[in-house]
Amino acid sequence: MASPVADRQVRISKIAGRYLVFDIDDVVHIRRQHGICSVFTGTMPQNPTQNVFLGLPVELYAEEARLLVDKKAAYIADESADHLSQLKTLDETARREYIASLKSQRRNAQLVFADAKARSLAKHADKRKPSPRDQVAKDGPAISSGPEDRKTSIVDGAGGDTLFDSRPVSKPIPKTVTVEAMPAITPTTSNALIRPNPSSAAALELPSDPLLAYLNARGYFITPGLRFGGDYSVYPGDPFRFHAHYLANSYGWDEEIPMLDLLTSGRLGTAVKKSYLLGAARNDQRAAGGPNVSADGDKGGDEDVRVFCVEWAAM
Repeated sequence: MASPVADRQVRISKIAGRYLVFDIDDVVHIRRQHGICSVFTGTMPQNPTQNVFLGLPVELYAEEARLLVDKKAAYIADESADHLSQLKTLDETARREYIASLKSQRRNAQLVFADAKARSLAKHADKRKPSPRDQVAKDGPAISSGPEDRKTSIVDGAGGDTLFDSRPVSKPIPKTVTVEAMPAITPTTSNALIRPNPSSAAALELPSDPLLAYLNARGYFITPGLRFGGDYSVYPGDPFRFHAHYLANSYGWDEEIPMLDLLTSGRLGTAVKKSYLLGAARNDQRAAGGPNVSADGDKGGDEDVRVFCVEWAAM
């Protein structure tokens, strides 16, 4: 029986020619299961020039989107034509399901909120425990004041009440009203409200890159390689754990590669401790939309895509 993770299909939103993923669970899924990292492009409206702490959505290469569609791990949704039309045609059942999903998210958030509050109260309760010295002072005999501490009472002629009462005045305990701020759910996406409606026309328009499919099928993680002057930066595992091993460029099978490109790319790759990798697929495979690459080297693997590595040694 297939697992839910294997059957998951990621919604890729096509907006103004860009391919974006808005759901954080989908971002985690394509990174863990398919080695697609891409780049975060979300920024704050008041500070759009900052580029350190970017957030959702994640923008995919068109080739990465095509790769996920070919693996049946994602589908393309043309938001401009599909989003509003589905929202306008919602039936009552879909609305009830959406409200139920919001209530479920709220319950989960309340459980997390209550657990965090209980941990905080337990932590502060340990700090409020009385010390042994305070306990002795509380339970021990009262210490009588010395002669120097005694003050002469000025009494009224008729009564026996003192003008200055030595009894401490107890302060009234203020009544505190605790208002718990329960979490409110603000959905970041409308995926729960919109049913999957793959756009086959949008998927067919996507370009394919056989080299990307070749590396992905062998477990490599791919990120944009612009910072090193290439198409891709290739990692043997998650980029949080590994440095890039290759700086990769994809070429056509009969495309002439200038010698200057080989020298500069090979030298640059070696300077940043990477090998320069170049590859191409046969013309018939590229025309067919990319090779059917398998990780175990079955037909459609090594004989369809050829790769070479270049390292700069010496002058």
